[in-house]
Amino acid sequence: MDLEGLEVEEREREDFAGYKLRPTLIVYARSEEDVVRVVKYARERRIPLVPWGAGTSLTGATSCEGCILLDLSKMDKILEINDVDWYVRVQPGVNLARLNEELERKGFFLPPDPASSFLCSVGGAVVEGSGGMRAVKYGSFKEWVLAVRVVLADGTAVKLGEPLRKNRAGYDLVHLMVGSEGTLGVLTEAWLRITPLPRKKVITVMAFLRDSEAAANVILGLRKARVLPEFSEYMDVDVIKALNRHLSAGLKESEGGVLLIAVEEDQLDDVLNVVKVNSQELVMAEGEEAEKLYSLRAQAAIALKAEAAGAKFLAEDVVVPVSKLPEAMMKLKQMETKYGVRMPVIAHIGDGNLHPNIMVREDASATQLFEEVARMAVEMGGSVTGEHGVGVQKVNVMREQVLRSNGERVLSLMLGIKRLFDPEGILNPGKYVEAAAASRRLT
Repeated sequence: MDLEGLEVEEREREDFAGYKLRPTLIVYARSEEDVVRVVKYARERRIPLVPWGAGTSLTGATSCEGCILLDLSKMDKILEINDVDWYVRVQPGVNLARLNEELERKGFFLPPDPASSFLCSVGGAVVEGSGGMRAVKYGSFKEWVLAVRVVLADGTAVKLGEPLRKNRAGYDLVHLMVGSEGTLGVLTEAWLRITPLPRKKVITVMAFLRDSEAAANVILGLRKARVLPEFSEYMDVDVIKALNRHLSAGLKESEGGVLLIAVEEDQLDDVLNVVKVNSQELVMAEGEEAEKLYSLRAQAAIALKAEAAGAKFLAEDVVVPVSKLPEAMMKLKQMETKYGVRMPVIAHIGDGNLHPNIMVREDASATQLFEEVARMAVEMGGSVTGEHGVGVQKVNVMREQVLRSNGERVLSLMLGIKRLFDPEGILNPGKYVEAAAASRRLT
């Protein structure tokens, strides 16, 4: 078997976080049949195979040396929008923002909205189990994937699940694939649940806070008031400064940072009652003005990367119980002082998902601080990742979390699943569960 007729090239790549990829070949797939051919080729020659979407990974999930990089970006068709059964069927290379533009023309949307939605592919969002700014109300991608087509490690193409809201036939293999980071199969199609666009007026409240702890206090207050926002996002003052410097945002640089909360109009008074006691100033926006604020929040990571200007840049992604947010915010400030580094914080704060962004000159201190932040989350009963995934970056702290919370037997079960789906170990090897288990010498 060869790759004749497929588009092939040789060159290096780099993902958004700066992880290097040095593949032996880059192969562009245009169909599921192409994917099958490439997987069989890799299996016969025992060459590692790494799927590639849009390169927005932040954890080195696609990093490789001497692999075949299977680029799925040309598989970018929206195959079906079903406005009766309420699903969309797509190929993995479809850009997420473009997909929502098409859905909106029919009065629908796909709620999970990673900040990278204007860059990322649907396939990448599915296999990373991405969340984003609307996750506080709608959940992450795992709540919205109904069925998938996947090419397994032996080159067999299978469909898992059905495009149904209710389906109890067999084990849930669909959601085993969601968040699997390309280690169990190569996604070629996905059926995603869609929902009608909200009909009530949504208003965005921008609160300029007195201090960073105030952001946590607002979220606790909203929870106690039983308010469920469309989104609730936090950016500290260093993030605001980066947006102003690199994207001409024109935002007020409040010392406590900014909290963006979007709610339906009938919940606005409840929100204002909570927010006003923690804020120096409030601004309310809707329509295009609100969309601009949402867009600026989505581009915050780009502004911070520009701000890093050659320094080591690590985007953290930890989750803590909402009840622990005040303690977590305080400890992040203490760590920043302890290490003497800049660690601007972006947060999907409404569901306890924090993104401290570490900027240091020395790699060793960056890794040490990065893992200390993750361990803080685990000690609070949280998680080392909410949406960015594990890749190679979080192997150690993922192992620590699973062993602490679930036990060694559970980590062994995860490794067994990997070996069942990929006995030769060709699919994105040396990452995620496989690497975490190997570091404990589990068999």
